[in-house]
Amino acid sequence: MQLTIIFQSNGPVCMPVQYNHLVQGMIYQGLENPLLRKFLHEQGFQFEKRRFKLFTFSRLTGQKTLYNRKKRQLVLTPPLHLIICSPIPFILQELGTSFLRRGQARLGRSQLEVSQINIDDPHVNGEEAILHMLSPLTVYSTLPTTEGRNFTHYYSPFEPRFGELVHANLIKKYKLIHGSSPPGKHFSIEPLTVTERDEKVTFYKNFVIKGWMGDYELQGDPGLLQVALNAGLGAKNSQGYGCCTLKGSE
Repeated sequence: MQLTIIFQSNGPVCMPVQYNHLVQGMIYQGLENPLLRKFLHEQGFQFEKRRFKLFTFSRLTGQKTLYNRKKRQLVLTPPLHLIICSPIPFILQELGTSFLRRGQARLGRSQLEVSQINIDDPHVNGEEAILHMLSPLTVYSTLPTTEGRNFTHYYSPFEPRFGELVHANLIKKYKLIHGSSPPGKHFSIEPLTVTERDEKVTFYKNFVIKGWMGDYELQGDPGLLQVALNAGLGAKNSQGYGCCTLKGSE
């Protein structure tokens, strides 16, 4: 499911370039149920040794977005759009109800007015889907160096390991959501309109994260592709990575 929140403001909204943690904080604050907020923030849904929050969110988009080089800030002209996705309907229902009831939200230093909320439930039909990234898709491995230290390697969509890691991540989410393995084993992900300009080097609380925007063609079990649409592609979804939508539905 996809929850779209449209915000208004009296004037342009100034944001730091790296604002994912602010949006994530606003989402957690939007959960009025304290037990649900604590569970998602501190625990999440456990699968084997991994924990998944099972939600993701898009970049903020405005009517116009400028970069103030002097202040190193983004200047967004309202209305602002934010999309939040989750395979757990209750999470989105709780968020939608809370934002509507409050009528406003604080994002960093900016006070925003909630002007509209929409809930959509797009479905993957068939074993092929073209997904458009709304926030960067990231997959990585932690690898040892010759000095005995570890470093994080973020994969490009043009590396073979990229698709393998996306697939493995989706299978874990599918098993967590459905309690069983997807019926089909075939899966592929191919970059379509993806260029070097789609690579995004971002920071989340001082950690460097590399990801990719663009459009991707996925083939596989329809249920597995639906998990990609609802729970996000790749890793670090609850930090604002891997949010996507069906091409043509934005």
